[in-house]
Amino acid sequence: MKAARVLRTAGVVAGIVAYQCAAHYAVSTPGAHGIGLALVLAPLALILLNAAARSRARAWLLPLWALAGVALWLGRAPLVDHFGWGLWIEHAGFNLALAWTFGRTLTAGREPLCTQFATLVHGRIEPRVMRYTRHVTLAWTLFFSATALVSTVLFACASIVTWSTFANYLALPLVGLMFVVEYACRRIALPGMKPSSIMDAVHAYSQSTQMRRGAP
Repeated sequence: MKAARVLRTAGVVAGIVAYQCAAHYAVSTPGAHGIGLALVLAPLALILLNAAARSRARAWLLPLWALAGVALWLGRAPLVDHFGWGLWIEHAGFNLALAWTFGRTLTAGREPLCTQFATLVHGRIEPRVMRYTRHVTLAWTLFFSATALVSTVLFACASIVTWSTFANYLALPLVGLMFVVEYACRRIALPGMKPSSIMDAVHAYSQSTQMRRGAP
């Protein structure tokens, strides 16, 4: 089971890296803007197709999805010229969504997201761990907010290639660096705590979500 989780995670990471490489290629290569537009529209199109296929109203939603696809194809010329906007909206929007996901759990009466992860992995946790995980939740909120801000400033003020270099080649390694820094800080702040990885938290959270969905 653990090997299967690792393989799935590796597959997801490989898919993200491939997408980012293709996006940078489309941005930096003359004549490849059509690829960029496809990269912008494909994720949304697949999400909508899946939703339409699962809906009870799929008898008319699926033809509507196909009709929208034809309309986009016929009117693709102006979209191809401005596909970079779509890539920026995806990148900045995704990071803002993550910032909101972490940040909203810091409000009064809510349990910080990283505290939830720690509880799922370790069970009942000490007050000092609660304080630490609250700070970590805040750190991730600020990190994703800053990533969205830098992405927006570069998109507005620098060349599209410069923006793409940050969004597609630097942003993901910075996330990895955040994990490394957080792990080092955890070992210093909580020296007696049993080591755990992000995969432990993700797996525990996934199991908890599945159990809640299966509950009557």
